[in-house]
Amino acid sequence: MTEALRGWKGAMYDAPLTLHYFPNVPTAAIETRARLLLDWLLERYKRGILRLSRGDSLHLVGHSTGGMDIRWMMKLLHDHAEHAADGAQVEELPAELIIESISSVQFLSTPHRGSNLAHLFTRWSGELQLLATVLYETCRALRLPGSRFLASSIKRLGWSAGWIDALLDTTSLLGSFDSTDGLVRARARASYFDTLRWLNDASDDFGAMADLDPARHVEDLLHAKIFRTTYGHVRVRSIVTRAEPHPSAPDWDLFKICHRWTAHNPGAELGPDCSVRRLDAAGSVALVRAHNDGIVNSVSMVWPTPEESVYVDADHADIIGHYGDSDAPDEDVVSPGRDYKRYGLFMSSSGFGRERFLDVWRSVRGFALAAESGREREARSSRVVLPVFSARRTDPEAGAAADSTPAPRSEASVPSSIRGAEGAAP
Repeated sequence: MTEALRGWKGAMYDAPLTLHYFPNVPTAAIETRARLLLDWLLERYKRGILRLSRGDSLHLVGHSTGGMDIRWMMKLLHDHAEHAADGAQVEELPAELIIESISSVQFLSTPHRGSNLAHLFTRWSGELQLLATVLYETCRALRLPGSRFLASSIKRLGWSAGWIDALLDTTSLLGSFDSTDGLVRARARASYFDTLRWLNDASDDFGAMADLDPARHVEDLLHAKIFRTTYGHVRVRSIVTRAEPHPSAPDWDLFKICHRWTAHNPGAELGPDCSVRRLDAAGSVALVRAHNDGIVNSVSMVWPTPEESVYVDADHADIIGHYGDSDAPDEDVVSPGRDYKRYGLFMSSSGFGRERFLDVWRSVRGFALAAESGREREARSSRVVLPVFSARRTDPEAGAAADSTPAPRSEASVPSSIRGAEGAAP
């Protein structure tokens, strides 16, 4: 995503967008994550990374629940501007100026009205949280032996999905604790403690599952009003995804199971059937509530209207670069002395590949830059992009606009883009 958003390798260090990735707590309640995102953003304003005085612009990009985090964070800013005393200050920063600095927002595969999969999983949220606790305690107590045991157990199942390969590679990295190379040991420790932190967070707060239950999402006119008034200057669009299981996938394949559950008896709360134009301008796609990308029902991603959304054939992980196989290092990542792999996390039949990935993220970049050119601003020395979880053809639809849908308790977006400061990630 980084290379595509910066204009590809030729412009890698001379790009009009500065990128910043925000690592959020993956399973926490969305309101909690939104407050963390706001704290993270305010810290960058305080440090001068983002400078209101020079007119830096912020472009927010959120994938999946990252988009919910962004929406809820924007509501928090709205509340500060409306109710805070002494000129609407947010930790000594003017809320209105921060709001004005937001230039565009883009949502990728965001469950604006929840997901039918979350509705089914809600009944097992206690068991899932307990599983995360058991895995955390196992890895913490047994450390390397526990991690190796987990990897070998999964490998015996013979699953071929990319998320299994990613897990196996991670656990093999943990096996580098006994290396004589200090750098290798340091990386192994970092991976180990990152894994522990993720499991610890999941065992402590599993609120996102309840927040994504469509039964909790009623039509929220307040959020739509906020976007049309307070954020009327912000260009918004949603990128909608859909994929089907691969024909050769076994019945116990993770994507196939999740896709089946997500499509099972979806409720009207997810949104109405609709038609959305394709990102490649090759007509439109008719969507019904059962259509999904393996995790989120596609109609739930349409926000606020079909006219302000575009469609891409992709599963939930394809859209952020997890497509293909992991047989070779990712050729687009420049990192001397270290190989990074790209994992096709799901076995879907989306046909998503490198060209479509670049088209999507060039479109994301073009939409942000179009938002800049459409506004009269003072000259600035730099631009910044924030994403939560990124050149060839110009996207003809780099001018799409808004998105809207509610969640009673929490909504927002993790990924963010900023021009003139920093960018956050999914």
